[in-house]
Amino acid sequence: MSAINIRNRIFSLLIEEFENYIPQFKPYTLDYQMVVYASRDLETWLKVKLNTEDNRIIYKNLENYLKNEAADLRVSLNLWASMWLNKWRERVRVLSTKFEMPSDYMEKVRKARKIYQDMEYKFELKNMAIKRLVNQGELCMIEFIAENLIIEEIAKRIQKTDKNALLPMLNPLSIYNAVSARIARLPKEKGPLVYLNIKPNIFQ
Repeated sequence: MSAINIRNRIFSLLIEEFENYIPQFKPYTLDYQMVVYASRDLETWLKVKLNTEDNRIIYKNLENYLKNEAADLRVSLNLWASMWLNKWRERVRVLSTKFEMPSDYMEKVRKARKIYQDMEYKFELKNMAIKRLVNQGELCMIEFIAENLIIEEIAKRIQKTDKNALLPMLNPLSIYNAVSARIARLPKEKGPLVYLNIKPNIFQ
């Protein structure tokens, strides 16, 4: 079975699980888009749990389950989908209008995002944050949250005057230590970490 077929099969199984948890589940709406997000998160989550960056290993494991332990896989997906939905309700807020933030803060975030995009070890930093999030029990919008936490930390370190003074503060290990400490506090923070701007009927 090809990787695309395995991915499509898992996606279909996730839709079935979401239909069990969401009354009147509708395709081509936010319900369906949630499954798209969940499918991506499942792959990311499995990479951490299997300690691999190789998608082929992920798909090989899923193929073995589909062929030999399909019933166990359904039970596992049912549990995972339930936990993911709980995290979605806790961590994600869907807005029909743009989420407004103070202009000076948004300017810092724009600068921080540019700095992050140009960082030499940004992928390693993000992967470390993702692993920390998963091991802390987060499994919804993992990559998005990891990147946002890193950018928020960089934004805190941006100085308005001497650019050279900023360089030591952008050490990836120093940033990760700060982000890791924030992640450790997340179980006590029950509010949203992701704001999605989605207009009504956008998927119809």
